[in-house]
Amino acid sequence: MLNLFKEYLKQGHVKRKTPDPEEAKALLEKSLARLEYFKKRKITERASSIVLENTYESIREATQALMSLKGFKPYSHEATIHFLIEIYCHDFTEEEFRKFDRFRLLRNNSVYRAEPVTKEDSESCKKFSEIMLNKIKLLYKKESKGKDKLKP
Repeated sequence: MLNLFKEYLKQGHVKRKTPDPEEAKALLEKSLARLEYFKKRKITERASSIVLENTYESIREATQALMSLKGFKPYSHEATIHFLIEIYCHDFTEEEFRKFDRFRLLRNNSVYRAEPVTKEDSESCKKFSEIMLNKIKLLYKKESKGKDKLKP
């Protein structure tokens, strides 16, 4: 399904960088704001692709915040997911990793092939995003040792 994280590093799909707590905080706050905006929206068939794309993006941005804390910059959505799998394997379930990757594929098909997204998939992604962001937010607080206060 996915390559090992070290392979993404070798292939240049992830670069090492100086850990950047300010970037991490900004990414996480942006992901929380994005999800909050779309949580309040009623999903219609017509808007389901937009909702899925953005709620998926909220998870990806939040994961990138963790990567920034650890000193990594992703250039691949798959690498971002595999970072979670390898670094935070005990904090998420296999099912959560599978769903994250499934929503990545749905988002990719929607963005690059203009394939429609069902209301059900969009609603499922929205609910999943809430769960994932809550978990990532807790990990972020732990990793930043509670120094950064997130905006409510």
